[in-house]
Amino acid sequence: MWQQHIFKIILFFCNISFLIVVFLVFDYVHEKNKRVETAKTNVDKKTLQAKDQIDMTLSKLSKKAHAIADDISSGKLKKEHILERLKKTIKTTPNLFGIGVAFIPYVNNPQKLQLSPYYVNREDKWYPTQDLLQVFTIPITYFDIVKQREITIGMVFVDYLLSNIKELMSSLELGRTGFGFILSEEGVFIAHPIEDYVKNHETIFHLADLHHDNALQRLAEKVIDGESGVLDYIDKATGQSAWIFYQFIPSTHWSMAVLFYNDVLEHTFLRQQLIWICIAIIIFLVLLSMLIFRIDKGGTHDFWQVVIFSSLLLMAGIGYLWYLTQTAPFNEKHGTTMIVDETGLQKFLASHTKPKEHLFQVPTGIFVESVKFSEISNVTFSGYIWQKYTDNIHKDLSRGFIISEAESSEITEAYRLKKEQTEVIGWHFRATVRHQFYHARYPFDRRELSLQIAHKDFDKNVILTPDLEAYEITNPSVRPGIKHEVVLSGWRVLKSFFNYHNHHKEINLGIDNFIEHSRFSHLHFTLLLKREFLAPFITNVLPLVIVATILFSLQMWLGKTTTFIRSLIGLFFGILLAHIRLRGSIITPELIYLEFFFLVVYCGVLYTTFSFFLYRYEIDVGYYRDGLVTKLLFWPIILISCFIMTVIVFYD
Repeated sequence: MWQQHIFKIILFFCNISFLIVVFLVFDYVHEKNKRVETAKTNVDKKTLQAKDQIDMTLSKLSKKAHAIADDISSGKLKKEHILERLKKTIKTTPNLFGIGVAFIPYVNNPQKLQLSPYYVNREDKWYPTQDLLQVFTIPITYFDIVKQREITIGMVFVDYLLSNIKELMSSLELGRTGFGFILSEEGVFIAHPIEDYVKNHETIFHLADLHHDNALQRLAEKVIDGESGVLDYIDKATGQSAWIFYQFIPSTHWSMAVLFYNDVLEHTFLRQQLIWICIAIIIFLVLLSMLIFRIDKGGTHDFWQVVIFSSLLLMAGIGYLWYLTQTAPFNEKHGTTMIVDETGLQKFLASHTKPKEHLFQVPTGIFVESVKFSEISNVTFSGYIWQKYTDNIHKDLSRGFIISEAESSEITEAYRLKKEQTEVIGWHFRATVRHQFYHARYPFDRRELSLQIAHKDFDKNVILTPDLEAYEITNPSVRPGIKHEVVLSGWRVLKSFFNYHNHHKEINLGIDNFIEHSRFSHLHFTLLLKREFLAPFITNVLPLVIVATILFSLQMWLGKTTTFIRSLIGLFFGILLAHIRLRGSIITPELIYLEFFFLVVYCGVLYTTFSFFLYRYEIDVGYYRDGLVTKLLFWPIILISCFIMTVIVFYD
């Protein structure tokens, strides 16, 4: 009868655990889809709002232009009153920079439209055409009675500042890497973070062909058709998945597109849910194995089958947690912006530059030849840093840089080249920089190394920009700027990239306006490292596994050996010496992950000793079936302890 009760109890908890697994899996899938849909909805909403704002603004300008064209065509507005009408229109119409009426010969020469006698703008002067958008050209016609058709005699044209479009696009909150752009109905870039695309009238078709990008090709086709929607996109520069949202602007027949990187699945909360799913699955499978192997019958063989299966499950669970840790993305520091292409750079500069603020941009590149860890937290870098100076732009700037936060540095000029107006200067450098490292997850810890580079002129508005043209590939996974043969013993370089850190100094170092001119002048070159865990695992964990196996063997030989206590003492001191060696190799005040395995094995020694005395003095639990209970519980206790410690350490 009691066997049936045990079976029913196990069956009950097995069903409960199965329902929990189903619930957790459903909740994870639901949460993941919810985050994806929420991100999509937010970006789509922002894109639609921006499109509506542009459409509403330009529609008003279109109505004004049409009204003037209609009045001229009907004869209501005479030529001598056109200029007065234009001045009145520009005063009463916000967002309108310039408006004009062009008759022959100006109407047939777009480059001379602003020279028409009937043209006014807000600054009462000629403006560079590359900074303007002629968003509308409304024909002025009259009906020729003889030819019985409309004849075009001129046009009304409207000028709109590109900077207004750029301000609107930069106001979109698209994270640190997303950006927006506008395309004409022919696929020409009207606005883009890379200004050369706009100035050179680059088309999205050419860009798609140049990069062999099928997603951009599909976007171009949809823009031509005036469609709205969303496309999945893979950025070839970074390998990241992204979405491209696009909206048709009816008033101008343009299309607005927003590229948003899909990083919502890398959230810590989702990884934590996976850990809970792992725990629930292990519990369910252990209970299921109890039913399958019918431990309610009390057979010794059945008990051992459950223990072996449970131990394998726990080891698999620990391995899965290690996998989650190894594949988790680096936690990006708050206030940092990664720069991997010209688009991201221009977007960053636009969002951090005040209106009409002039910056001296100095292209800077780096090539790291060696990296070496010295002492506890010092890192020594060596290699080359170069900068490009243009005579007419940088004539008032000093040549050179400093490596901020370096405890010591040696910088010597290596070469100086001059090509036309551009001067390239290269320096060989060797710098030791102090970093703060955390060892809590050793041997699954990772490190972020960073070199902070600043220009020598603190009193001028100088920003160092990555010389992206110098690198064939800027994908961080390809490790640009790092010598391929660079060797870091025990570490593997995962990524390298340029980035900016927001920083604010509360002192001016004795320089007037220093705080104003140093808002984001420091360029960082960052390396992401992952420890090669196999060597520390073999050196430290494998001996512990062997010791635990020996302890289990002693458990199985309870009462059959006379050297039991001496064996335990020898094992204890062996573990202690290994533990001391580990602490000597990693100097840190915090308790590291690998030490938990030592603590568990210490407890295993105590457990085995305790089992020996239970058996020796024939206490019920220890003597029952020749110490079966303590033998069965040995591996589950060891592995459950290791699993719990792994969850605690890697849960964040």
